[in-house]
Order: sequence, then C-alpha cells, then structure tokens
Amino acid sequence: MRKCTVIVTDNVEDYFVDLMRFVASKYTMDSAIRYAKRIRMEIEELSYLADVLPKSKYELPKLYHPEAKTFVIGNKKLTVIFHIDGDYVIVDKILPSALITY
Repeated sequence: MRKCTVIVTDNVEDYFVDLMRFVASKYTMDSAIRYAKRIRMEIEELSYLADVLPKSKYELPKLYHPEAKTFVIGNKKLTVIFHIDGDYVIVDKILPSALITY
C-alpha cells in the first residue's frame, strides 16, 4: 500500500475558514478549532485510502476533475472530492453530502 501526500487547494482552505466561522458562531471558537482539526485528520486518511476508493459514480464530482473520487467524512455530513496525481492526493472541494445526489 503506497502512502500519498495530501494537498488541499486554496478553495478548500477558504471553505475551512467559513466552516470554522459558522461553528464558532453557533458554539465557541474552541469548538470550531476542535471540529476543524477532526475534519483535517479525516482528510489526511486519504494519504493511504485514496488508491482503494472507487471513482465517483455521480456527475457532480466529475465537474471538478474527470477522475474524481469521493470520501465521506464528518459523520457522513461532508463529502471530499479529490483526485490522484502521481504520488499526490489533491482535494478539490468539500461539499455537504446531501448535494452529491446526481
């Protein structure tokens, strides 16, 4: 099993900032930081899981990359859209899982 390097795009980094602001507005900043760390740890699991996950059967992820794969995180609330480029796993987008239906 090979281990890849996970790269998060700027678009996804912006999503993290928005997500942390939302969680902080509902709870506390400490809660937002803990939540963001947990989500990042789940994304890092792609370093060894990316190869075994199948290509997405849905069309929405393929809009971000023709070889897109998906990975559900955050108690099935978020879906990570990513692709593999050599020894790198590139995270293209994170969306609410409810949007990945077509």
